[in-house]
Amino acid sequence: MEGKNVISHADPVRKVLEGPRPFEFFKNYFGGREVRTFDFKWLRAVHTEGFTGAHVDNVYMSRGSKELLTMWTPLGDITADMGVLAMCEGSHRLPCFAKFQEKYGNLDVEAVGLKGTGWFTCDPYEVTDKFGGQWKTTNFQAGDVMIFTMRTLHMSTVNLARISCDTRWQPLDDVADPRFIGDFQTPGTKFGLYSTDESKTTSDNTMEHYRIKWGF
Repeated sequence: MEGKNVISHADPVRKVLEGPRPFEFFKNYFGGREVRTFDFKWLRAVHTEGFTGAHVDNVYMSRGSKELLTMWTPLGDITADMGVLAMCEGSHRLPCFAKFQEKYGNLDVEAVGLKGTGWFTCDPYEVTDKFGGQWKTTNFQAGDVMIFTMRTLHMSTVNLARISCDTRWQPLDDVADPRFIGDFQTPGTKFGLYSTDESKTTSDNTMEHYRIKWGF
C-alpha cells in the first residue's frame, strides 16, 4: 500500500471501511455481482465550525459506473450537533429537482475547470425554497453508516468534533473512475473541503457563474 494515506489505509481503519460486512452488503445490493471500492478514501477530520455545503457527488466522480454509491462512515458516536451528514430527501428522484439534476447534477467540475468547492450552495433553506424536498439527519453511533447515490443532495451540519470517512462502491465489472483508482496520496484536482474558497478567485468560471447561466 506504499504511497497511500497512512491513516485511511492502516489495517485497523481498513477493517472498518472495507471489511467483510460492507463487501457482503454491496454484493447483495447489486444482485450478487462482485464489488469494488475506490482506492482513494476521503478521510476527514473537520475543523471546529467547519462544514460541507450542499452538493451531489456526481459532479466530482461521474466518469465511471452509473451505479456508484457513497458510504459515509462516522468514526465513533456522533450526535447531530457535533457535525453529521444531512440528506435532502427525494432530491435524486423528485420531479421538482429535474432541472437541478439536468444542469448542476450533470456538471463535471474538473472537466470545466471550475474554481471553488463545487458546492451548489451553503444554505440548506435555499435548496428547499427553490426546489422542495426536506432536509433530514439523525444521531449516529459507532457502526452506523449512511449510503446514498451520486444524485442525492447532501451537506453536513456545522462541525464541533467529528472524524469520518467516505468510501465509494460499485460493481466490479463496471468501469471505475480512473481518477480515484491506483497508488496516490490525493486526487490531482481538489474540490470541496480541499479547494480554494470561490470568493477569493476573480475567475468567472465559478458556481455562481453557472447558477446565473442556469437561471438558479
